[in-house]
Amino acid sequence: MSKPAIALLKKDLRTTRILWAPMAFSYGVFLLMFMENAWVYLATGACLTFVAAATALGIDDRYQTEPLFAALPGTRGSLVRGRYLTWGVVAAAGLALFLANTVLIHTSFGSRAPRLASLVSLKGGTAFLAGTLLAGLVFLPFHFRFGFWRAMWWFTAAGIGLSVAALNAVAFLVPSGVSAGGQTSALPGSFVSTARGLRALVWLIERYMGRPAVIAAAAVVLAVSVYLSYRMSMRFYRNRDL
Repeated sequence: MSKPAIALLKKDLRTTRILWAPMAFSYGVFLLMFMENAWVYLATGACLTFVAAATALGIDDRYQTEPLFAALPGTRGSLVRGRYLTWGVVAAAGLALFLANTVLIHTSFGSRAPRLASLVSLKGGTAFLAGTLLAGLVFLPFHFRFGFWRAMWWFTAAGIGLSVAALNAVAFLVPSGVSAGGQTSALPGSFVSTARGLRALVWLIERYMGRPAVIAAAAVVLAVSVYLSYRMSMRFYRNRDL
């Protein structure tokens, strides 16, 4: 990792340091609201970590500091590496905060949140990191191609579309009884198959995520995703007119 990339990481941490305490408090409060459903709780933590990782990008966009850094000779590649490094550091910090809050909430409200203990495990940590890092790996190429706000809109639209398609596909990978349960009668017809896919995804995570072979495969997929995302970001950013 180059020194300019590490310098950018330090700059991002200094830029956002005033937000650390409020964000950590808000993180715990939001998790507390969803403690009765372990998987909604985990998804909430991953989403909040995504917001924390994107905060420095939003601040730089607001004050237009990125074009200034990019105008310096030979620094565009370092900027891309620095953004990926920052995202990884924030994701790791988010995981630590997630696990700490989970232990605290489970200890305090164990009778209302009996399944939270299962998230303080290799399976829970892997699911959290996979979701947080994959979201960043998809978002960052959009950011380097379109800029912060346009990237956020494109990422949201693409994320919703891909999520619906993936969940409908996942429903076919599990036994029919797994995805058939639950209360779907109150949902519009177009949402029923997506709800079944969501139940199927939870079943797959609970059944297979803790297995060493699955974790190894997930690590390989994540490594390939990092490489492809990084290469796309480098290409987009070098050709982008700031």
